[in-house]
Amino acid sequence: MPNNNFPGIGYTTNGRDFNFFQKVSVTATTFGGSSVDGYRPDIIITFPTQGVIFLNEGSGIVEYSFNGNTLHGELDSTKPSVGLAFDNRVVSKVWFRVKSGSSGPIVVSVQAWAK
Repeated sequence: MPNNNFPGIGYTTNGRDFNFFQKVSVTATTFGGSSVDGYRPDIIITFPTQGVIFLNEGSGIVEYSFNGNTLHGELDSTKPSVGLAFDNRVVSKVWFRVKSGSSGPIVVSVQAWAK
């Protein structure tokens, strides 16, 4: 028989949910190349984040940018940089691209949260 250790506590449905999760299949070799117009970000997190995690779930190297122009880092599936965590960094828009020499699609998991 199940126990009710927290009576009266149910789903949280009021207010804003400051949690984000999305998987992106990266195929383009240019930032914004997967979008209809060729410049839009791959993800938009609609709140200022306290923490963000990027995880390369495929094989190969994915590069990321926070402005769509500048390379800010990479997620290499063969190195410890397969995953990356940011603490206390406001992230709102992120572009991904497959690094030259790698082949897509490469799935990137993005999780974010705030207070």
